[in-house]
This record gives sequence, C-alpha cells and structure tokens, in this order.
Amino acid sequence: MPLVQPSPPPETWEAYRKGVDELDALDRVPHDLPAGEIPQEIYVLDLKEIVKGAGPELAKPVVWQFLRGAASGPAIAADVAHPQPGKQSRLTSLARGPLINKSIESSRQVEKLPEVKRNNYELRRLSIPGLSIRVFWLKSLEAGVDLAVPYHNLHREIKDMQPYPMPKFMRIVKRLAVKRLKFDDSPRPKR
Repeated sequence: MPLVQPSPPPETWEAYRKGVDELDALDRVPHDLPAGEIPQEIYVLDLKEIVKGAGPELAKPVVWQFLRGAASGPAIAADVAHPQPGKQSRLTSLARGPLINKSIESSRQVEKLPEVKRNNYELRRLSIPGLSIRVFWLKSLEAGVDLAVPYHNLHREIKDMQPYPMPKFMRIVKRLAVKRLKFDDSPRPKR
C-alpha cells in the first residue's frame, strides 16, 4: 500500500514558493536544483513530556519542510512555520548541506520498507531536539501500531532506517531522555 504523504495548505505552498523566489533573486538558492518538492510536516516532542510518558500523540506540529534536490548534488530544505493565529505563513529558513541530502535519500528509502508496503501509513516527521533524534513517524491509518523509523540520531541504542513499533521506540527514547535530563551541562564556575 502506498505511503500517504499529506500536502500542506495552499497558503503554506504560496509562502514556500514566494520565499524561495525571493531568495533565488538574491542568488541564495542553487540554480541547478531538479524540479519537484517533497513537503513533510515536522512535529516536535519535548524531553520532559517524554519522561512523563508522552508519545507522539502529544507532539506539536511546528513546520512544513519542503525538500528539493537530490541525495547527492545540490539540495535545499525550506521551512514554513505554522503561523500564529491571525498571522500569515512565511518561509522561516532555507538550509543546504549533507543532512538535507540525507533527508531526501531517507525519504525515498522509507517508502520502500517492507513494513510500509504491508500497511497503510501517513508519513510524518518527528524531531526530539534534546536528544538530536529525527525520525519518520508512520502514523497507522488502520488499527495497527504506529512505526518510528529513525533517519538521523547520535545514539547507539537506535539504528537508522530500522522500523520500530512506536511503543518500543518510546521506551528507548524515555530511557535516553531521563539520562539527558539528569546531566548537568550548566557552565562551571572558573577556579
């Protein structure tokens, strides 16, 4: 079954196109980008909420990211934040570099996973900034379990592009969050 990829609202598309056009006029966008964007909504989950037992259902949608380019070669990620009530959508950042290429390649790989082909999922992205973890959140559109497919992380306990049932993934992340919140990284007084 195909992976359902939601599309942003028209005003988000408009903000993306307008923002990229403005940056292109300033020569800030590579001119040899292939056509076609991959819009993905990114949700953020706070460490303190994870420690309390929260899962992705309490994650906050914060931005639509438009990926454009290739796994190797020029690529960009253009972010359009969810606007505050009464405000207009606008492009808030444009990024380039290896992580963007990796995000594009991983987006293509996640669609080919056997688990994805067996069930109906909606593609979302989940970011856990306090742990530097980024995952594809495959939201089950049936009675099945959601999946987490990490594509960028710094932890040995978590394997990139390995599908995890969401409850198992959240147990691992909770252990990491507890450990991280106990760590005191405040500046030390000079002696």
